[in-house]
Amino acid sequence: MPEKADAAEPRRTRTPPTFRRADADTVQAALDRLLVLGIGNYPSQAAFLRAFRPALRAEDPTMRIAGPRLRSLLVDSPGVRLAVRFSERSDGPAPTSCPVCSGPLRPLRNRTLTGEVVALGSKCPRCGYWMHRRRRTPVRYTIRRVPRRGRARRPDGG
Repeated sequence: MPEKADAAEPRRTRTPPTFRRADADTVQAALDRLLVLGIGNYPSQAAFLRAFRPALRAEDPTMRIAGPRLRSLLVDSPGVRLAVRFSERSDGPAPTSCPVCSGPLRPLRNRTLTGEVVALGSKCPRCGYWMHRRRRTPVRYTIRRVPRRGRARRPDGG
């Protein structure tokens, strides 16, 4: 029986990652640049990602971001409106976290005439997603620029 050659095989070294996860501040800076200099309306999340990724790489070439995380950051970003079209489904289990922003869902309750508390559905306090008896599934995200409130006007009137 031949002997194992443990010493003959060189040790494998771990290669450093070629990308970095974009932090919220870098995403916000790229978002500001894109919405000020770029198109103001995007008909889908995919179209927005195609325009956003070069703006993010202008900040740092190794930065990467995926659609769900970008969507989660867009919910809290000033100057951006994330509109969602939904489809109602009666099948499948109810989601435990928000399908739009991945936040926690809180139950929607109502008190009946007899004083009982009845659960009607659930709602996300972060983005406003709600669901009653039928499950609402996001089908299209539309991103558009909105004017920020409380911004000082430029001296030239713009």
